[in-house]
Amino acid sequence: IPYVPAFKPKRIVKLLEEGNSSRMVAKDVGCSQSAVSKIWTKYKQHGMVVKAKRTGRPRKTSKRQDKQLKAICLENRKSTTKQMKHKWEEAGANVCDRTVRNRLKEMGFQYRKAKRKPSLTPKHKRTRLQWAKERQSWTVDDWMKVIFSDESRICIGQGDDAGTFVWCRSSELYEEACLKKTTKFPQSLMIWEPSSRVILVENC
Repeated sequence: IPYVPAFKPKRIVKLLEEGNSSRMVAKDVGCSQSAVSKIWTKYKQHGMVVKAKRTGRPRKTSKRQDKQLKAICLENRKSTTKQMKHKWEEAGANVCDRTVRNRLKEMGFQYRKAKRKPSLTPKHKRTRLQWAKERQSWTVDDWMKVIFSDESRICIGQGDDAGTFVWCRSSELYEEACLKKTTKFPQSLMIWEPSSRVILVENC
């Protein structure tokens, strides 16, 4: 049946029962004559305007099972679809890897490369915050007296620098569970370079 807004079929039937022509009804309602005819035929067959049944395969999982998958994902963001599928099946689901990916996508999860973050203890965080507070009123002249340094680590092999992927939503990129914590290992080459002055760049 051509598209007709949900509230109009009843009006179409009413106008036709009052003896109006399909042409007049179509003009009054704002649809085609063929739509009016098909709605009238369906009404005479069923005694009511019946909505067409939805086509396609039924959904393989229930809302309860979808919640189970969400809990499995949040338990370990680094899990692969195969690992989550195995746990989900233990809970009673009968699914394939593709279904796992589709359900996670519906929930807003994407398999992303984890953001890197230094592995800091609570003591590290307190010390850094205290250091920043003590220098928050420093002027450019004060900072000119400081020697800054930067470092870059080149690992032997992939090791700690290999990419880590996690399941997360766009609003969770910097949550603890979605971050890759970086630490230093002995099998690496560290390049260190000092700089003795601050360059102030305005309007950037």
